[in-house]
Amino acid sequence: MSNHLTSEVDKRQVGSMARTAVMRLMADKASDDGSGIWASKQRMAEEIGTTRQTIITTIKSLIEDGLIGECGQRACENGYTVEYLINVQALRSLPLVPCHEKDHMEASTRKAALPVKQLYATRQAPLPHPSSSFTQTPLEPLKQTQGACAGLISDDWMPAELPVGSKGREVVDAFSAGEFAATVQHFRAHHRSKATQSADWQETWTAWVLNGHRMSAGRGRKRAARPAPAEIPSLTPAAREQRRAEAAAQRERQAKFEDAMAKLSRGESDQAEIDALPDYWKQVGETRGYLRRHANGTYGARVQGGLAA
Repeated sequence: MSNHLTSEVDKRQVGSMARTAVMRLMADKASDDGSGIWASKQRMAEEIGTTRQTIITTIKSLIEDGLIGECGQRACENGYTVEYLINVQALRSLPLVPCHEKDHMEASTRKAALPVKQLYATRQAPLPHPSSSFTQTPLEPLKQTQGACAGLISDDWMPAELPVGSKGREVVDAFSAGEFAATVQHFRAHHRSKATQSADWQETWTAWVLNGHRMSAGRGRKRAARPAPAEIPSLTPAAREQRRAEAAAQRERQAKFEDAMAKLSRGESDQAEIDALPDYWKQVGETRGYLRRHANGTYGARVQGGLAA
């Protein structure tokens, strides 16, 4: 559990409500460096209060944006669970939400508005100016330190060579002749379209390369572990006939259900017809506002002759 990453997610414009919820849940399960996240997608859906498909779609979009990545698998009773990591640098490069941006600006303004310390005249000789150059004046601007503020990526940005022996350098060296240029172009186009801001684009590029390598390796393992699809046996004539009969019976039940709901909505069903309905149909009628459940468990018509009872 990382309170630092959870707080960072709360301060950043992650995107939709689903993206923010998934990122916050992952940050709650992660270490401070963003690693060690594993939980089934069904468990995530239950903890957030959404569907498994929403979790799958949201995780896919976060991976495409470089905010998270797959870094391995953990065995579980149903096979394996994917292990994720949060790209902390990419998360911190996202813009702040308006309220935190305002707080940041106010804090900067307060620091700039601090009064200058009053110096009282003494008989002591003045100290020399700490400038290393005779041409420097007190108004000379200070040099900004690298990475002091985040910014957008330029149209002609190119990455520097990664350190020899690093994992990122190994991945880049394995690129084909045109793969490196295509990857850089994709990197620039992706972050321009997302209006991503980063204080260090070289670090963001390194994370992009490593995440892409991990995802490619994970897909290769999945393809190798996926069993061949079982051959579907052809149905016998008797089995096909049975399926047709079951389908016809299902259509007939659905038609009767819809007719019963239509009569309840018009208030044309008497009490005997209501009592004869299956329990599940009565529950649906109550949910739709056609029936009222009494204290003894029986149901009565809420709509009578097209008017509410």
